[in-house]
Amino acid sequence: MPSLNGNADAKSGFVSAAIAVGTRWWVVAVSALLAGCLALGVSLLQVPVYAASSTLYVTSTFSEDSASAAYQGSMASQQRVASYIDLVKSDSVIRDALSSSGLVMTVSEAKSALNATSKPATVLLTITARDTDPEVARRLVDAVSEAMSRRVTDLETPASGGVPLAKLTVVAPGTVNTSPVRPATSRNVALGLFGGALFGVLFVLARRRFDTRIRDVAELELVSGAALLSSVPMESQLSNRGVVEFHQGSSAAAEAYRRLRANLSYVDVDSPATRVLVTSGMPGEGKTTTALNLGASLAEAGIRVLVVDADLRKPSIADSLGVSGGIGLTTYLRGDIDLASCIQSTVLDGLDVLASGVVPPNPAELLGSMKAASLMSNVPAGYDFVLIDSPPVLPVADSSVLAQYVDGVLLVVRAGHTHRDDLEETVLSLEKARARVLGTVMNAVEVSTGSGTRYGYYGASVEV
Repeated sequence: MPSLNGNADAKSGFVSAAIAVGTRWWVVAVSALLAGCLALGVSLLQVPVYAASSTLYVTSTFSEDSASAAYQGSMASQQRVASYIDLVKSDSVIRDALSSSGLVMTVSEAKSALNATSKPATVLLTITARDTDPEVARRLVDAVSEAMSRRVTDLETPASGGVPLAKLTVVAPGTVNTSPVRPATSRNVALGLFGGALFGVLFVLARRRFDTRIRDVAELELVSGAALLSSVPMESQLSNRGVVEFHQGSSAAAEAYRRLRANLSYVDVDSPATRVLVTSGMPGEGKTTTALNLGASLAEAGIRVLVVDADLRKPSIADSLGVSGGIGLTTYLRGDIDLASCIQSTVLDGLDVLASGVVPPNPAELLGSMKAASLMSNVPAGYDFVLIDSPPVLPVADSSVLAQYVDGVLLVVRAGHTHRDDLEETVLSLEKARARVLGTVMNAVEVSTGSGTRYGYYGASVEV
């Protein structure tokens, strides 16, 4: 009996595949359109082929005039029809037909153009001829029908003479369908559209199977199990962990971080998070940039914010904000000076920073100390909000330790960079640490994908 986990995984995989196809519907649509156009083009380039058909009636003759004789005659006619089908393409019949009709074609060409069929339990024989010239098709089918009638009369006449035992009578002379039988343009286009759409779906699924990077919001929310709080587009100001100029207009990135600020406040209105850990699964996904710009957007709203650089392995906030990195968190945790003396002001009004301090040889032990727990568990006096930038979750356990002290975790991913397996493992690690994931942020979203929201201010129009 399959396990519940197995069923859940299968359902999740199916939903994920459906979302992948749904979000890349344009790939399927373009593939179907191209294949349909190709099928249409090929059909239009083909020379039309027309068909002409003639129907013949098989009659068997019996000397007795009774119901039994009539029945026997009908059965004999049905048996003869099967033989006459093969007789249609015999050399003798075709030579006779070509001779009488005057058509200029070889016996082999005539054979390939002819076809004979009969309906079961009937005495009707249908002969069909195909040609690029509808008149040639009609003349050929009529000539073959007459030749068949003569040939059957010769074959069914007894050697001693007398009445033929069977005969063929043309009941419907050759008629040409005004529409060509080839190419079947409508059918070809329909098959092209279907085949192209199928190829598009398989392409999307194959790409999803072998390229496991998170590229869209739906897949991010499905894998992480958390709501997306904001999508941040690529912008030159964000390179090298930069801070957006919030006071200079309303750029797409600035609006994305303002939206993050607003959505974060709605995660739990009854118990709003004031101590938030910002982290990611792997390096290079934009956690530090997110922490800095979220802090700047909070400060813009008049909220006093303290940004703590708890990445004691590769600290970078001090360089990004232009403050001293030699004094900060490690200085305080060693007990050298008090917390207030370790906090530094920045050029952004309302935003202060507690840099990492000197990189220690034992960062995990320092962050796991009671003094660190006390610091992270409380908002220092004079501040409304604390943002903690931590190391990535997967390489080291520091974030899992810090997550126990805060109100929640903001998980950062990078579009086209973060892999599904890494994200799943990151979420699992945070769950084991009993961390509360408030939501996710997707960085480096390409504006050209059209998945963003359009904002316009004072005549300027940008997309997020």
